[in-house]
Amino acid sequence: MTVPALPVSEAELAARVIEPEDFVADTEAFVDVRIERSKGKASYSFVGPGVSQNADQHISIAEPHGFNVGAATMPHGVYNNAHLHYTPEVFICTRGNWRIDIGRSREHAVHLAADDIFSAPTWVFRGFENTGPDDGFLFVALGGDDTGGIIWEPDVLREAAATGMYLGRDNSLVDARNGEVPTEVLEPLSDGQLASIDSYNQSELSERLVPPDRLRWSQAALLSTVLGPEHHVELAPVIGHGLTQDRRSRPPVGTPHGFALEWLRAASGTSTGLHRHGDSQVVLFIEGDWEVALNEPAHEVSTQPVMGSVASIPASAWRDLRNVGTTSARAVIVTGSDSPSRVEWPAETLERAADAGFGLDAAGYVAPLELLGTGK
Repeated sequence: MTVPALPVSEAELAARVIEPEDFVADTEAFVDVRIERSKGKASYSFVGPGVSQNADQHISIAEPHGFNVGAATMPHGVYNNAHLHYTPEVFICTRGNWRIDIGRSREHAVHLAADDIFSAPTWVFRGFENTGPDDGFLFVALGGDDTGGIIWEPDVLREAAATGMYLGRDNSLVDARNGEVPTEVLEPLSDGQLASIDSYNQSELSERLVPPDRLRWSQAALLSTVLGPEHHVELAPVIGHGLTQDRRSRPPVGTPHGFALEWLRAASGTSTGLHRHGDSQVVLFIEGDWEVALNEPAHEVSTQPVMGSVASIPASAWRDLRNVGTTSARAVIVTGSDSPSRVEWPAETLERAADAGFGLDAAGYVAPLELLGTGK
């Protein structure tokens, strides 16, 4: 059973929605920003600090979620240099074309276009380039509240040093443009030290790429879908179990990430219906006109984020995601658990579902009511 939460106030809801006009770009987030091929890249920290090395970074929502959500954007041809993560890094492409290189010497590559999602393996070097004609945009989800930082490919640190940029022993940026080489800095790792990092072949990497044609949409992913056409929304899992209450749903990427990620699609005038669960949640509004309503009806507060916004929904809060536009709407939902989220519904929804002949089994999946309880 989800632990009850106090109603969310209008002020708190407003603070949890980050619209594109509120995005704060960090152009000094990493040690490589002055390397010629990397000039012009920008990073964003929406939920949590991510892996930024800038002590002055702007974090939109600092509250721990169990994962981080940020973004990267940069002009055509600009490159984000090879680095290694300890926790999962998931790229969600919403605009442009990108190449993700894997390996110290770019041994393999994965190409992304709009609506593609790629989970980069941990403990491998990755870099990425905007190969599209204009500024592309990548949302990025990172595992854990503390990601452990990143390891740079040794040559990147050497090139950065030539521009006067170093990393201190605490992985913070050290700006030495005055020509004085600092003494307490991280030295590039040796080949011997890096001999034990992982490697993946092209086939293994392709399995971690989820373009639209790999999505398996479920029209019965939530109990509310049995109530009528006003709740005929669809879910398509990408990573982990997420919210789905369809026992036949299977994510293309099943390795533990510390969070689940899935697509939500809603026709005009439909909604998820009021529900809650005990996990932290972030919603990326990719397309369409959405309304986020929180709390039970007597205390409802709502907002209509513009397309491209990011919203954090508190654990245990009642919520309803509604398409208030005239066309189909899509969103990506990031939920802070590797286990299936146990979605709870109001008593009225359970009663209406029972009238329609459906309920939830002991595992939390939608099932015919006439078969529930017959095993006892």
